Amino acid sequence: MVTPELLAAYHATLYQVRHSQGVFTLTTDNPSAELVDLLRETGSRCAAFITACNPYSWPVGDAENARAQRRLASQLRQAGYAAIPAIGLDPAGEWQGEESFLVPGLELEDAKLLGRQYAQNAILWMGADAVPKLVLLDC
Repeated sequence: MVTPELLAAYHATLYQVRHSQGVFTLTTDNPSAELVDLLRETGSRCAAFITACNPYSWPVGDAENARAQRRLASQLRQAGYAAIPAIGLDPAGEWQGEESFLVPGLELEDAKLLGRQYAQNAILWMGADAVPKLVLLDC
């Protein structure tokens, strides 16, 4: 269940993308010029920010998170997507960052399916307007 506090934490998160041409940070509901450039560069109309870490926002061990992230990376690669390394960061530093991926071209419904598969409460999705939107999943 997504509590109001958890929802606020998701909105406050800094979604940092570690692109080969430079690091940039996404925040919910704020357009990103860097994301516009990345979408143009990859020929994509959309992107998703997704993780396999900490199912339902319950902390699990580093080894379990790493295994889940490797499975997600493999699944994305097999489906033909580029998975750009990323991390979700708590601006207050109260919780450890979650390794993630920014996936150009990942359509909303496919991103939601992956989020559900990896027991996530939410994903971040961006359309052609490059405005990151928090999408709650009905897990």
